[in-house]
Parts: sequence; structure tokens; C-alpha cells
Amino acid sequence: MMKSQLQILIIAILLIGCTKSSIPNYEQTPYTIIIPEGFPQINFEADNPLTEQGVSLGKKLYFDNILSTNGNSCNSCHVQQYAYSIPGNGATGNNIMPHYNLAWKNHFGWTGGETILEKVDLGDLTDGNPFLNNNGELGQNDSILARFKRHPSYTLLFQKAFNINITTITESKRKQYISNALSQFMRTMITTNSKYDKFMRNELQFTTSELSGYGIFFSEKGDCFHCHGTELFTDRLAHNNGINSNFHGLNEGVFSNTNNPEDLGKFYTPSLRNIEFTAPYMHDGRFETLEEVIEHYNSGGIPTATIDPLMKKTGIGLQLSNQDKVDLIAFLKTLTDNEFLGKE
Repeated sequence: MMKSQLQILIIAILLIGCTKSSIPNYEQTPYTIIIPEGFPQINFEADNPLTEQGVSLGKKLYFDNILSTNGNSCNSCHVQQYAYSIPGNGATGNNIMPHYNLAWKNHFGWTGGETILEKVDLGDLTDGNPFLNNNGELGQNDSILARFKRHPSYTLLFQKAFNINITTITESKRKQYISNALSQFMRTMITTNSKYDKFMRNELQFTTSELSGYGIFFSEKGDCFHCHGTELFTDRLAHNNGINSNFHGLNEGVFSNTNNPEDLGKFYTPSLRNIEFTAPYMHDGRFETLEEVIEHYNSGGIPTATIDPLMKKTGIGLQLSNQDKVDLIAFLKTLTDNEFLGKE
């Protein structure tokens, strides 16, 4: 064999070897979210489009403890039967917010410090997360890389979702792709099939008490609809709802992000969907029951310099009767989506 032919043969063998060891170029299938009637449009992140493969991977990661060394998963703190929140995480610190209808959120957390879901998830993989050790690392004696290598199925899933090898990229890139997958799945966690939704679709009727509560909620009598009146049951804005007379620590609210004195005591309005199962309530979990929440608003709240103008009845209160309160709670419970909670 001539020297030139030998060189060509060697090059051909090397090319074949490279082809066999390279990552196949997988094609991703777009994942379509059907926007429910009355819901606003979704602002997707252009660099993390939803795909069937990405959503599937994100769901697997959400329920798997592979991201932690202590046996926790995302689902450990966001439990389905409690609308992906955690019960009883009250006044010891920030109340954990539930995971649903996140595709429509424009500010995350009670103080709205982040506006992009991918960055929220990336932050959870970086600091302040129960998965992490004191050095802010995903692993202690065992790294996330080592765990992925022991579970080669994840290598294929990441290849199919993002055309990357999760075991060979840098740690920072690895966290980014993990957060991208989680964010894709979390945007599909949609709850729109409560008794209220069925009532609005004329599929069933409210009881007399629920109907009365509906009227109270969406009128000046209850004043609820001003902040919770959209189909999302949140206006996605920040308000001081009169629960504090001083603003220190957790009570600073949005001010902790903006340093604007006008934001003292303001918190982003949570959705009331599935509110029956997301106790405790308020940013610090101070109220354990819906009855306590309604008593707060019935009292009119605490007047301060930054109290929201929508709290129009400070000092006089709503003056709801006992039956009004019962009816209002009956309506709030119609916002429970048992299918979403895995109860049917």
C-alpha cells in the first residue's frame, strides 16, 4: 500500500471514530401551551423554548432527588396535594409560595426580586437552597456530576432535550441546563379546572352560599377583586395590605429590592387558586386559616404611610356579617382544582 493511501485510510478511520463518539443531533418537538380563556399571553424566554423533550426532562428532575445529597427533591418542598407548596412553613421565615401558573408570573417571590423563572431556578441551584452544603455546592462528598454519571439515562435525556453532554460541560453550564429543564416543566404546571372554572363554563352551579360569596368577592362589599379579580386571581402587582405597622427584616417587602421608601411593606399579590390548601398565609405565614385572613381584611388593616389606596376601609373595616364570612370562604374553596392536586 502506498504511503498516500495509508494516510487516507488512517484519516478515514479517525473520522469514523469521531462520528461514533460524537453527540447525535436530536430534533426537539415544540411543546404547546393552550392559553385558557381569559388568561393573558405568555412571555416565553427566547433562549429556552418549550419542547416535549425539555418538559419531560424537567419533570423527571423536579421529582427526583438526584440534585441533592440529603434525599430532597423540588417536590419535597412543593408538594402536589398542597398545590405544590408546603404546609406549616409559617412564621419562622419566608412562606414558601406554591408552584402553579408560573408561565404567567412576571415577578417571583413575595418581593419580586427576580422576573425570569430560569434565573430563579438557577439561584436555587447556587445558594440558599436546602439541596446545597454550606459552600453553596450541589454536592458534599458526592457531586452532581458523579450522580449523573451513575445514572446514564440522564445523559441521553439531556442530549435529546438540548443536544449537549451533561457530563462533559462546565459546572456553570450544567446548572444552567438543569434550570432550563426545570423551568420548562414548571411553566406547564397549570391549574384551571376548579369548581369556579366549571361554573364559568356553565358545567355546574354554585350552592347558595358559594354564589353569595362570589357576589361578595367581586363587589365593593368584599373588595377582594381589586387585587385578585383576574382569571389568575392575582393582579401580579405589589401592595401594602395593612398587616404591619413597622417594616423591618422580612416586613420590608419590595423595599428590600428597590430601596424605595414608597415600597415599604409591599408584597406581590399571590394567586388565590387552590387557596384552601396553601396555608399558612401572608409572606411570613402569620395566618393559619382563611378565617384569620378574612378577619384581617374585615378589620380594615393597619394604616401606614405606604398602605395601598385599595385598602379603602382602613379604620372602619368591611363590616361583614358572620354569614358573609362563611359565604366568602365557601366561594374561595371553589377555587380548588382537585385534578391538579392529584385528588381525583
